[in-house]
Amino acid sequence: MALLTFKMSDVARLAEELNEAPGFSATMDQLFDPEKHEGGVVLDAEGRTAAQVEEAGGLFWPSAKNIRVDALERCFQLVGDRGVYLITNAKFEGDSTPASRGTVAYANGCNPEVDEDYYENKVALFGGDDGTVTIPYQWYVLAKEKGKRVFKIKLSSSSVSLVM
Repeated sequence: MALLTFKMSDVARLAEELNEAPGFSATMDQLFDPEKHEGGVVLDAEGRTAAQVEEAGGLFWPSAKNIRVDALERCFQLVGDRGVYLITNAKFEGDSTPASRGTVAYANGCNPEVDEDYYENKVALFGGDDGTVTIPYQWYVLAKEKGKRVFKIKLSSSSVSLVM
């Protein structure tokens, strides 16, 4: 079990971005969720199902083209790659990224720009593989309502939870 801690002021900046966003991008979880796709069927870029792709000997990857825009909700993404950080699924015009918008909140000890041991900390807290985990926007609202100065997430190999 790992405990990831973020400055509440950094997470508040991300929440502001979500509240101002004209739309939202599909998260990794949503890409694979049939309920988020037109007709309840997850398709790849060529319109094939996972079974069709695998039958042809390929590797399936869902396309965002079939996602129902009305099914996407604001959320945070916990990312483990070069450090551990939170970003949003906010979608803006153009090719802007969270880094170019300045909306990245690093977990304590996991910022490659300031923490010498960021990689060791990333591996200890998130594991050695890269990945993402969807974090509900409502968790920020709960932490803010409770007057929290830090935003804490408990992460295990099988669950993610907000620490209050």
